[in-house]
Amino acid sequence: MSFINTNLSVNPFKPQGKTSPKEAELGLFYTNDMHGDVYRLSKFKTAHDKFLKENANTPNLTLAAGDCLFGSDKQRNSLMVKLFNKLGLDALALGNHEFAGGTKALADSLDKAEFKSVSANIDLDQENPLQQRVKDKKLVKSAVFMKGGHKFAVIGASPFDSYINTIDKGVKPKALKDTIKAINEETKELEKQGVNKIILLSHLGYGEEGDLAVARETEGVDIIVGGHTHTTIDGVNKTVPSDKKDVHKLNLLLSKRNEPVMITQAGGMNQYAGYLNVVFDEKGVIKTDKLVNKLVDLNIFEESQEANALMTQELGEKVKLTDVKGSYSAKSSYFERNEENPLQNLYADAMLDYGKKYGAEISLYHAATLRGGANGQITNYDVKYTMLPFNNNLAVVDITEKDLVEVLKCTSGSILTSKNDAQLLRSSGMEYSVRNDKEYFLNGGKDPISDIKINGRPVDAKNPDENKTIRVIFNSYLFSMPRTKDIMEKYQNNAIIAGKEQDTFMNYLKNQKEVDLTKKEERIKLSAKYDGTAELDAARDEVIQKLNA
Repeated sequence: MSFINTNLSVNPFKPQGKTSPKEAELGLFYTNDMHGDVYRLSKFKTAHDKFLKENANTPNLTLAAGDCLFGSDKQRNSLMVKLFNKLGLDALALGNHEFAGGTKALADSLDKAEFKSVSANIDLDQENPLQQRVKDKKLVKSAVFMKGGHKFAVIGASPFDSYINTIDKGVKPKALKDTIKAINEETKELEKQGVNKIILLSHLGYGEEGDLAVARETEGVDIIVGGHTHTTIDGVNKTVPSDKKDVHKLNLLLSKRNEPVMITQAGGMNQYAGYLNVVFDEKGVIKTDKLVNKLVDLNIFEESQEANALMTQELGEKVKLTDVKGSYSAKSSYFERNEENPLQNLYADAMLDYGKKYGAEISLYHAATLRGGANGQITNYDVKYTMLPFNNNLAVVDITEKDLVEVLKCTSGSILTSKNDAQLLRSSGMEYSVRNDKEYFLNGGKDPISDIKINGRPVDAKNPDENKTIRVIFNSYLFSMPRTKDIMEKYQNNAIIAGKEQDTFMNYLKNQKEVDLTKKEERIKLSAKYDGTAELDAARDEVIQKLNA
């Protein structure tokens, strides 16, 4: 169910209209965390066409706050760059997924860009391939745009809490304190040039370790268009809702200069386009009574034939793989990651079916591997560009019972004890139970896994055998995933690399006349059900507070 009202007027991007010649009105069309998703890409193009038409006589900018390209996927990155060129994108922040394929792949992708990529908080070695994009001024700390007789600046910020510097040692993102310092230094340089209307295009994430901290500690930043946390921020909100369940987030607060700062973010995976309309006074300060901020559901728009033709040109034809009985669509990312669902189980079955030729007894992968839903049919586009966007390797190893239990503990046990990307592991051939109720941890519980069965055979979760092994086919990300790395990396040298995620799933689906998403299964038995992320977060906050007391 959508959090945002899709029953919008026919003019969702209509400007307010400034009231004084000394004021400057700006219309922002923004997106973030598209992850190279193509599911609504042609609708995105139609929405942007509508935005440009409505704002033809109003200064406007089109901004993307990172994670819009996708690692080393040359086809998808070429598509996104060409589409952004057609849109007339003004600036792209560099998120972690821009860097996921290494800086050589990123530099190559940006070579054809007609827009600016912005990041003020990364240091590059002199030999880094991105230095060429710095030389040709396609990668800059900030960019200034003259619109309607006014100067507007966009500064970029890349994430410091991700894997950027582990993939490529030649790029070093600054930590939060130094990021704030870098933003303030760039702001001062812009103000020396007479620019006093400044936007931060941020992939730092919403929260006290990201955009909220930056808003409070910077001087001169007026607007933060954010990404990274896939946060949906609709409207203008000066306070946090008391029930913590409201989709609206605190997004209007004061800077170090005691001037208003507006924060917004458009969720993720191309579900919404963001529209922010602001009016600046003659000093370049946003007028808090002249703010319009809304997320526009892209499903209300028709597809763009121009964008569809570009997708076919870059990605090839869309082909049906199988029919689907029933349907599945996650209500939110919480239900996709934290509740069992038939699509996740279907992919786990496909992994195990493929792994059996290597002698695998079970399959295993982390929940964020598979995304999206299915209705009517599944196509190659669904698998490659929505369901399995990362296309990791599949590996086969013989893991001890003891290490398997430890992997389950460190992932499932983190659901209520850590805020850092906690998620369940999905499996075929295995069932297990998880204590995820707050009472268990508040009463001192530390061992949340029980009732493990592998193909019907019980495994003693309290005293697992460190000599008995189980052959597992799994997503190779578990070798490097922070929660499982220390356990799994010792198996890496002896692993059989068995194939890629996308090919495995597509071949499995081709051999199925129909897949059934109506099946009710309980492979993971949870002791508590939460009504979405807000309720889980409240329980987690209570547990973490007690554990840290």
